[in-house]
Amino acid sequence: MGTRCQIGFYKPEVKDLGNFEALIYRHWDGNPESVIPSILPILQDFKKNRGLDDVEYASAWLVAKLKEDYLNIGICRVFHSDIEWFYAVYPARIIVYQVTNSDCDTWREFEIVKI
Repeated sequence: MGTRCQIGFYKPEVKDLGNFEALIYRHWDGNPESVIPSILPILQDFKKNRGLDDVEYASAWLVAKLKEDYLNIGICRVFHSDIEWFYAVYPARIIVYQVTNSDCDTWREFEIVKI
């Protein structure tokens, strides 16, 4: 339950994970089996009704929706050194990374989830 994660929002062409448009922190329950089921329906609904190209609005919408069910959500400016998972949200997919250290260049791609 203490597993921490961050969720970054990206424009489609961005490859450098440090170039996020928005960054969210989830203080606990950050494993993929918990995070993906909680964020995927929200992102799918937003994509259907508005489109995920507006990453600032999409990330704000996700924070607002998650705050209804969780008290452990925050907005960040930098990657935290204590996260175990990272979720890179693009308009068509989420790339899940397993974090082994604070250097995002060595994170291991774990899964790709279609939105």
